Amino acid sequence: GKDGGGPMRLPRAWWVVASAAASDWHWRDFFRDPAEEGRNWGGRGWIRSPLSWARIREMRRGDIVVAYQAGEGVIGLARLASDGYPEVPGGPYDTFDLAPAPVLLLHEPIPLALIRQLPGARSHFEFLRLHHGTVFRITPEGLEALLRLIRALNPEQAADLDTFLRGYN
Repeated sequence: GKDGGGPMRLPRAWWVVASAAASDWHWRDFFRDPAEEGRNWGGRGWIRSPLSWARIREMRRGDIVVAYQAGEGVIGLARLASDGYPEVPGGPYDTFDLAPAPVLLLHEPIPLALIRQLPGARSHFEFLRLHHGTVFRITPEGLEALLRLIRALNPEQAADLDTFLRGYN
């Protein structure tokens, strides 16, 4: 790669939903103790959608996970520690591992209403078109727009965001 002032090439990103209604698990459980919650994450009966299983199989180590908590918004960013994989060979659920670092818990969550207002939001955030599932694609343009929103609402975390984005490749 080339070092210098050029733009950073961002890894792929996945929108991963936690719904308090579906279980008592909350994204904050992961951010409070990433080492504890980062292993074998996903699966557990609440990833029910065939779309989610297909997306999980596309996940790759180092990809960004956008942590969306239903009713609150995007509350943080994490990285995949593994490629997506079948939880049990031949089993009904696929899963993935979250890396305990780097992670970024936002001081100010990004509300869904703001994300919906981004130009072309429906084409960049699969979640806005498909309302069943847990794991959704985000286009590179969508990720860049979301990162701009994160910087705007959490200016004091700009250095932390840059550190997270450098992460590991």
